[in-house]
Amino acid sequence: MAASLPSVIRTSDLVPARDRALPVEPALTPLFPDAGLRRGHVVSFDGVAARSLAFATASRAVADGAWLAVVGVDGFGVEAAIEHGIAAERIVQIPAAGPVEWVERLAVAADGFEVLLTCPPRGADRQMRKLRQRLQARGSVLLVVPPIDGRVAPVGADIDLATDEVAWVGIEQGNGRLLARRVTIAASGRRMPRPVAIDCWLPGPDGRVDVVQTGGGTIERAGDVEIDGIVDESAMPLHRAS
Repeated sequence: MAASLPSVIRTSDLVPARDRALPVEPALTPLFPDAGLRRGHVVSFDGVAARSLAFATASRAVADGAWLAVVGVDGFGVEAAIEHGIAAERIVQIPAAGPVEWVERLAVAADGFEVLLTCPPRGADRQMRKLRQRLQARGSVLLVVPPIDGRVAPVGADIDLATDEVAWVGIEQGNGRLLARRVTIAASGRRMPRPVAIDCWLPGPDGRVDVVQTGGGTIERAGDVEIDGIVDESAMPLHRAS
């Protein structure tokens, strides 16, 4: 009798080449080598706008039909997610306490959700190998955000996105209202051919993410709204995507 194989890859588990990346907003495509979220990858977010950027990163995939599982994220703001274009009815929140329960619930969520958002508990790094295998088998993408009052946990992410706030626009001498926030986003990590940095409105006047246009001195957004250019080109020694 022929010896049984230790493992068999089912054709139903294979991801077609055309579907290897989930879409992201056009302004964010320079941050990803595949111009989108590569299935099976882990993306970490850090800095002043980490959670906002995570929402913006997931919004296009959810708009195209994906579901978002939020696992073990204390202080998750549904309203903030909605403001970034994520429909509330496509969000499922799953509590998780401790690294063992955390990895178990994420592994289960990966069976039914394409996009996972999480805030890893202490000790989660020891569980990442098992979780990464499940993500790659199911074609899910894991977005990792920091706790509200701390830094993102080290999880060996494929892509690390760091945010640095440059300025809010709209308040002048105590008057007016906030219209937009300009943020510098730096992408690095083991899956990045080279570091990249871009300047984005996060959010812009219409609540969505958009790239900062530096050529004409002004940026026209959301109909008749105009924002004076406040570009500081003395930023980090990274390649700036055009």
